Amino acid sequence: MAEPCDRGATPSGAFRRDAAPLEPSGGSSRTAGATLREARGLLRDRFGYDDFRPAQASVVEAVLSGRDTLAVLPTGFGKSACFQIPALLRPRATLVVSPLISLIEDQVAGAARRGMRALGWTGATPREEVNEALERARRGELDLLYLAPERLENRAVCDRLREVGVAGIAVDEAHCVSQWGHDFRPSYLHIGRARERMGSPPLTALTATATWRTRREIERFLGMEGAIRIFVPGNRPNLCYSVEMAPDTREAYRRVRREVAACGGASAVVYARTRGLSARLAIALSRTGVPSAPYHARLPIERRQATQRAFLDGSIRVVCATTAFGMGIDHPHVRLVAHLGAPQSLEEYVQEAGRAGRDGEQARCVMVAIRGNRRRALPFGRRERPRPGSRPPGSDRVAIDAERRAAMRAYIETADCRRAAIAAYFGERAPLCDGCDNCDRTRAAPAPTRVAPAPTRAAPARPPEASVRKTTTRRRWRSREGKRAGRDA
Repeated sequence: MAEPCDRGATPSGAFRRDAAPLEPSGGSSRTAGATLREARGLLRDRFGYDDFRPAQASVVEAVLSGRDTLAVLPTGFGKSACFQIPALLRPRATLVVSPLISLIEDQVAGAARRGMRALGWTGATPREEVNEALERARRGELDLLYLAPERLENRAVCDRLREVGVAGIAVDEAHCVSQWGHDFRPSYLHIGRARERMGSPPLTALTATATWRTRREIERFLGMEGAIRIFVPGNRPNLCYSVEMAPDTREAYRRVRREVAACGGASAVVYARTRGLSARLAIALSRTGVPSAPYHARLPIERRQATQRAFLDGSIRVVCATTAFGMGIDHPHVRLVAHLGAPQSLEEYVQEAGRAGRDGEQARCVMVAIRGNRRRALPFGRRERPRPGSRPPGSDRVAIDAERRAAMRAYIETADCRRAAIAAYFGERAPLCDGCDNCDRTRAAPAPTRVAPAPTRAAPARPPEASVRKTTTRRRWRSREGKRAGRDA
């Protein structure tokens, strides 16, 4: 769980809020002000901070007003506090939809440390414990109930939650609605339907990165109407971005190992595109004396939990993972996030790279892209057989995926500022670059020296036109016989 008010990780730029002014319940601004003061009191008592950030205060105020809220806050900005503190002020439990079991367990443990009454409803939770927690929720003795979106596919679960009473819904890591909902987790697209079955309680969607298309899909599939939108620019000055091109996988391995060795004994996360790459890289790093472990969805859940605990307590220095690791994990001292191969989209890359430097200290985000061969063209007249479950050609999702891959390719190949490229992709104003390989290379290059032009010699003056003698050469005509006689001579 992210620290709510980590002052060191403040991104540059002011937040933007797209909504009409809040109308406090009961027709009195005094009620809303007192509620926000109570929220600040809970912030001091439970989290140890004196006040919210401006954007955090706006999100908390919007949630307490009972309106749907979409908040795009960078990693380390304290998104969890934006729905946990309002949950403490509500008479009923708040339902939190979270994408990963590891994230649910981490957030439940963090909430328990702060004195909150929370339960994570996963497949490993005993039925008796779930029934007891729901009875506590009925009596108003439960603050937070965490679960995965797949559990809301069950109509009986939604009916039971409606009977118990849900004060509000919080969708954490809401970008998964757009990124995962169309592929392997379609349950994200049905959260809006489940919300209606529970009586349409107010909903809060929070994420760290979202383009205009992602924001539109979040509001559409979650059934958010007239939502308050709060955005904070995602630039984090403490992160340094760089991209390297490797001719093959072997060279990419070597460069990633060099980057891990360069960060000393600090923690690092290396993302690979496949489970096999992550496992082989973990073995290679372990052979060089670096405590490493793989993390991917095919590993047993007990091993994944052990790897996460070892990484958080420092027993393991490097985790070689797929995209299933690191989302929302509270490890502030990660000094390196490396990518072995390019992600599918720039949005995914910024999400994963943002897990470095959560404490506000300098950190590196290195991508080692592999220069692969182009796919061999099929013979004329033959068509490639589509893969099972793939989208039909010409569909909108195919065009959107192609657009995202093109943006990722443009980021890799650009010679301009990488921060500016990321900001342009998310529709933000380009910030001043505090560190990327292209800008560092430009600053380090010597300034070109201007060579003074050689003095030109004046052309000699031409004589007057009258003194120039004009001659005309006339060609002498000779007959054919004369020419032949001249050659014979």
